Formats: sequence, structure tokens, C-alpha cells
Amino acid sequence: MKLPFIKSRPAYTLLYITEAKTFRIDTDKHGVIVGHLTVIDQRCDSDKNLPHSLEKILEKSEPLGKKLWISYVRLSTQLLSLPSAQLAGAEAEMLEQALLFEYESMTGESVAQSHLAHHFISDEDEMSSYWVTVLGKEIFTKITEALKPSGSKLQGVIHPAGLPELIVGEVEEDWLRLEIWSNTAITLYQKPSEALAMQIFHTEENSNWQEELNVWLLEIGEVERSETILNNRMEYLPHTDDTFHLSDEVMLELCLGRWVSYLLSVDKPAIPVINKERHINMDLVLMLGGGGLALVLCVGHFTWNLYQRNEFEYQVEQLTKAEKDIKSARDGGKKTRESSAKIEKTLATLRTNVQVIPKAMAALQSRPMLLLKGLAESSPKDLIIESISVNEEAHIMVKGVALQPHLINQLASQAKSDFTDLGWSITTPTKTDLMAFPAGGPWEFSFLLKDNGLGGFSK
Repeated sequence: MKLPFIKSRPAYTLLYITEAKTFRIDTDKHGVIVGHLTVIDQRCDSDKNLPHSLEKILEKSEPLGKKLWISYVRLSTQLLSLPSAQLAGAEAEMLEQALLFEYESMTGESVAQSHLAHHFISDEDEMSSYWVTVLGKEIFTKITEALKPSGSKLQGVIHPAGLPELIVGEVEEDWLRLEIWSNTAITLYQKPSEALAMQIFHTEENSNWQEELNVWLLEIGEVERSETILNNRMEYLPHTDDTFHLSDEVMLELCLGRWVSYLLSVDKPAIPVINKERHINMDLVLMLGGGGLALVLCVGHFTWNLYQRNEFEYQVEQLTKAEKDIKSARDGGKKTRESSAKIEKTLATLRTNVQVIPKAMAALQSRPMLLLKGLAESSPKDLIIESISVNEEAHIMVKGVALQPHLINQLASQAKSDFTDLGWSITTPTKTDLMAFPAGGPWEFSFLLKDNGLGGFSK
């Protein structure tokens, strides 16, 4: 009598998702491949469709491993450079937010609702280079929700490029690899005991990428070992020792096996891995995004703070003098009672100011950050703030454009409640119909934030 065969669940699964199909490889807890490469007839043309594609993959395949890696060929990736001096001593959260801003500046894509993973590449010519990948927060959340019924734990979402090891052989000498993917060409170069060098060329956006690649290869010169990975494209490339065509399932299984082996052999992979919810301090992103604007505001408020500090010291001196005058007045008897009453009134005013000034100074120090944060959070979807400036009367002027006029009132109303505690009053917005559409609109608008002085902080 034969006992029923119960197929054990693999320890790890790697899903390699492309625009044509999905490929799956399973391993045990030691990284040894279980079975053979599985081909799943499920494509994914955009990262926005990843959650839906994953649901279909779960329907069409055997239960995934207890732990899952997703490698998506069109995951957005960039190589970013930032001044090393600005990053000295920066905490991880600040670094991530600086990279988010740099990514948005380079690509023009909004990343306020995105996760960013990064890996340090090099520090040359006072510039630090980071390899980053980006995925929308909503997309990532939907992926994790889709996996809950399966019981698989997501280890991370990665780009299939950039394995920091040779596909074949050991890293005992300098080596180079060319990788051609759906919308990128990536090069890796490393000398023994030195950091990995990398270049990313966006082939769909840059028609001169092959010329730039050739220049980079000339700078590298000859190497002892070289490899090429070709995804689903044939390109004219320099000859290398080995070429891996991923359209060949044997070669694809070899490459994916190397990936799994690497991911299981290190505690922290030397690649960007999107693998958890990240709590981004958007206040700091907005401060970075303000750039020169924030600097102008900060300089202005520094001057105001300096004035307030001097005023505070003067008020303290006046308070001391007033107390002495009161004592003298009381000693003078009845003739000085009227003068004493006036001095008592002045003293009460001064004491009130002494209590208000520290609160005002604390609020003024956070004004630039809270201004940018408040405007960002209060702005409706179809409203854009184009500029924030300081006019000749030292009032802050906010200008922008909205598709509907009521959105301007909505922004002003919300900003009014947000900025009252910061000592600002908001003027009624001015609106101008630009008449760009048959039904009217968009509407250009502006309004002022007026400083209420110390009285604005006494509420």
C-alpha cells in the first residue's frame, strides 16, 4: 500500500517577471534549486500592474515558497550622485529623502507617494553615487496584500540587473559585465578589493547610449574576465568571454540560480531592495525640494529671529528698570501713586511680552518647514503651487494655478487654520481665468501671508 505523496513547500521562491512571461525558481533553505525552472504564462508591462499580475501568478502556479523575492524587469532604477559634503553625518532617513528629491529632479516623476531603496556605489570627485530603485507605495501595499492568503513572506522587490558577482567563476581578478534589459543597459566593473563601479544607460530615452557605453568601456580598458547578459533584445556590443541569452531557459535558470544563491549568502545584499514600509518625513523632502526658496525664507526668518532676540533682551532690561522705578515710586508715597500705576501697567505689558517672545521665537524657527508642509498637505489634487516669494513689504506671496476656482478657496481656508498659530494672517486669494479651455480655466491665483507680529502669538 502506497502512502499519499505530500509535496513539501519550498523554502524560497524567486519570481522573475517580464513583459512576456514570468519565470519561477524554487530552492531549499540552503539555496539548492528544487526541481526546474517553471515558466508561467503571465506578463507585466508596467509596475502599476504588478499586484494584478502577482494575483494571476498565484492562481496559475503551485504554492510559492515560504519566503519570496520578486525581480521585475521594468522596475524604475537610476544612478544618482549627491555632494559628499552635504551627506556627511546624515542619518539614513535624511539620505533617503535627499535621494527622493534628486530622483524627482532627474526624472520629473513625483515620488511623494513612493518607496525608494538605495545602495552606495562610490565616492569620487567629492560626489557620492547611489544606485536606487523606486516603487509606488500603493503598488507595494497591494503586492503585500495579494500575498497574505498565500502565506509567503515578501523578502523584497528588486531589479534583475546588478548581481555583484560573476555569473560563472570566482572573483579573483578584475571583471566586467554588460547587461541589456528592456529599457536599460547596465555595466558593472570591479577590481579585486575595490568597490564596484556601475553605469546605467536608459536606452528608451537616450539614443546615444551605445556611444556613451563605448566611451565608458574605453576608460575601463582591458579586463581579465567579462560577461554579457541579453534579456530579450539583440544589440551590437563588444565581445566578452561569456554571453548569457536569457531567452534560453538553461542560461536563465543558471542566472536566476546565481541570484538566489547570492541573496541567501549575505545578510545585507549589495543592491537596492524594496522590502518594507518606509516612513518618509515629507517635511524634510519639501524643505529639500524648496531649495533656494527655503534658503531665502530661512535667511529672512533668521533676521526676524535676531531682531526678536534683541527685542527680548531690551524688554528684559526695561522690566528690570520698571521694577526699580516702582520701588522708588512706592517709597515716594502718595505723590507718586499715579506714576506708580502707570509703571505697573507698563510692567504688566512687559511681562506679557516676555511670556510671548519665547513662544514666538520657537514658532519662527519652524516656520519655513511648516509653511512648505502645510501648503503641500492642503493643496487639492488639481491645484499646483508654482512659487513662494517674499514681496517688498516682507509679506509671503503664494502663487499657483488650479483647474477649478473652488480649489483655491479650499487651499486658502485650510492654510488659514494651519498658519494662525504661526502668527500669519491670510488675505483673500485673487483669481484670474486664463481661458485656456472652452468652459473656462485654468485659474491663476495668489494670496499673501501677513506677519501679525508678537500679537499673532499671544492667542
